Amino acid sequence: MTRRLLVSLVFLLAIDLVSAYVIEDTYSGAEEVLDAISNLEDVQERNLPKEPLVHIPRLKEKHKDSFLEVSQEDAFQTIKARAIELAENECNITVKERNLKKERESALRPYYQAYQHGSKNFMAEEEYNTAAKSEKCSACVLNTLCNETKIRQLLNIDPSLSESAQVRRCKRIILRRAMRIMPEEEESIECDEDAKYRSINGTCNNLKNPEFGSINTKFERLIPADYGDCISTLRESVTGHPLPNTREVSFKVHGSNADGLNPNSRVLSHLAMNFGQFMDHDLSLAEAQGVNCEPPEDEEEEECINIHIPKGDKTFLDREITFIEMEREAFIKPDSFCQLEVREHPNTITAYIDASNVYGSTDEIAELLRDADGLLEVMKHPHGCQFKSLLPAQVEGFCPTRNFFEPCFFSGDIRNNENPGLNSVHTIFVREHNRIATFFIKNTDWDPEKIYQETRRIVGAELQVITYGEFLPLLLSEHTRKEFDLVLLEGEEYFTGYNKEVNAQILTAFAVAAYRFGHSLVQELFNRFSQDGFEHKCSKCSKDKLQLQPIPVLDFNNPAPLYDACKGGVDAILRGLLKDPAAKADGRFSTSVQENLSRGEGDTSDLIAINLRRGHDRGLPSYTSFRRFCGLPLVRRFSDLVTVANFDEKVVARLQEVYKRVGDIDLFTGGMLEPSDPKGGELSATFQCILANQFKRTKIGDRFWHENAPNATLNTDKTALNRCQLKEIRKTRFSRIICDNSDDITSIQKDALMQSSVRCSCDELPKINLKAWTTDCPSSDSVYSDEPEDTHDEF
Repeated sequence: MTRRLLVSLVFLLAIDLVSAYVIEDTYSGAEEVLDAISNLEDVQERNLPKEPLVHIPRLKEKHKDSFLEVSQEDAFQTIKARAIELAENECNITVKERNLKKERESALRPYYQAYQHGSKNFMAEEEYNTAAKSEKCSACVLNTLCNETKIRQLLNIDPSLSESAQVRRCKRIILRRAMRIMPEEEESIECDEDAKYRSINGTCNNLKNPEFGSINTKFERLIPADYGDCISTLRESVTGHPLPNTREVSFKVHGSNADGLNPNSRVLSHLAMNFGQFMDHDLSLAEAQGVNCEPPEDEEEEECINIHIPKGDKTFLDREITFIEMEREAFIKPDSFCQLEVREHPNTITAYIDASNVYGSTDEIAELLRDADGLLEVMKHPHGCQFKSLLPAQVEGFCPTRNFFEPCFFSGDIRNNENPGLNSVHTIFVREHNRIATFFIKNTDWDPEKIYQETRRIVGAELQVITYGEFLPLLLSEHTRKEFDLVLLEGEEYFTGYNKEVNAQILTAFAVAAYRFGHSLVQELFNRFSQDGFEHKCSKCSKDKLQLQPIPVLDFNNPAPLYDACKGGVDAILRGLLKDPAAKADGRFSTSVQENLSRGEGDTSDLIAINLRRGHDRGLPSYTSFRRFCGLPLVRRFSDLVTVANFDEKVVARLQEVYKRVGDIDLFTGGMLEPSDPKGGELSATFQCILANQFKRTKIGDRFWHENAPNATLNTDKTALNRCQLKEIRKTRFSRIICDNSDDITSIQKDALMQSSVRCSCDELPKINLKAWTTDCPSSDSVYSDEPEDTHDEF
């Protein structure tokens, strides 16, 4: 029982401060930044950054928190013996075991988490019960150790600090060292070093660490977790009190009561919102616990974190909504009992840009989505063969279809039915797979497996090109993209930056806060347009049906608009997304997601309040902590938000009304309200920093990245595209993919994610020549002709 605890404590004295791997020193002057941090008030010191992916230089000796010297053998023996004693006696706590099946059955309302996580994406009862007991023991050991004066003295904690500050520092020292202990035994994964194609579940991308970026491995962190007890409880104010009610933050700081109109973006099309959502669903999906959090149960269940509607919030109270039901996300069971580590959470899908939202992240889902001859399953359009196929019908799930004959759709990600715009993007990429696969069926003698894998490889590469070549340039400044090596290369040039030491797994700060900037882009309506702007050719439709009515965004989980050919179907939805602007990324939100979000029958909630509460759940450090991590000017008081971070004074006044300390401000709130980076890009400097960190590791940590140079030493010689294929894949444009896979979209703006009144013919857009995959690549610099081919006709 105490074996791992003992091993961890043995190593507490021997682990170095600096992480085993780094990328590069991105920010100049980081040493000075850390010097400044050390002089902050102690109530803020617990948010000090530790070994980020982007390297910050080694701390100077005087800033090492007086770490225990290895030579202090007597101190080590005392701490080790005391910890083992605690784990075996008073900290061997019995916890109430949970019967999740019974809880789900007893829920009065339909189980809302299933709409977000699916019927199978729940933490197992046995895993929870084991993990909960271990976590309680770990918290008890750590708390008891650090509340003992003798232990703090052995760790050379400054006695002039307040007792609470001494305890926090003691906990940080012990956890910082214990958490660097690698598991004694790792699950053995057999990898084929010569494999040309990715695994479905992400394993063996990294041959040195086969689990990097694979399903069900933990989200990574830029800054250590900031839990209330340093182990697992919700983040607290720097004063030690609870953080403000997140619904109150939402409607007072972000909402209509905060003078919040929702202006349009001057750059982004509404399609940028749905593409961003589509890509999010290629990268991260947390797991649910499956707790019944309906009152009064939530009062006794510590894993329930319901958001109670505050007094004066007439938006919800007038509808007799008194709480937003919410549970904590599933967490990872420690490798052994009473292991000294903080609560972390599994990412249930692959972390790579590999089109897992199209193909799935498990072999089971992938097989269900595959059809014969290397194609993907589709549903014939009910209005006949003049319309391209739709996604296959959902066999099981919780999407509440309104019409038995118009079932919800099935895709590689369970969230595709959330809105018609997202479902339309999914549809386009499934059609793209089948378009390319059809070319290979007609022009090669490949077997179905090779057709499927080669096509999957191309579609994944297309998504990488769109993400880094069209999407990120709108969000991030050119300065940021160059600094983090996010600019795509040109011609036949290969990328040589693959780093097998880098874990491409998704960052908690990215998934829980920074990438949720897209929630601010949502408009109230999905407008629909026909090719000429006002009518759709459909002989069966009467004149009074020719006007295409918009789809309310608040009509969640309704697949019907994709079936409705007389109102334009997928094409009309895509034209609306292309033509309309997104809302501005500014911390203001549509009422559809802020006041009318539905996660299932009988549920109404606030997405912004949920985002903030999720940050508390995941121990996500504050906004000011991430500014420090990113090397931005320090914010120590509310007035600094105006003078240093360029916040509007009215915004700061609202923040000060709800947050007791500037160090309490949630990352999502601060990052959204911070003005866009003066150097360029739609996002704030803080959010640009986090996104750039993530997309750098996503790129350089991916052995199958489409630009990687063939290198036998790095095992990229089999996975790399040849130069002709690379030059062709770089012609990818989202607008061309839409043209190739729509029913009758014949003109479009060149950059689908940007607003533009200028349209061009689809025939004018560059086109990938698939002969590069079926014919040997010429040794010269010549490339294949772009002349139209019959085999590129729509299938």
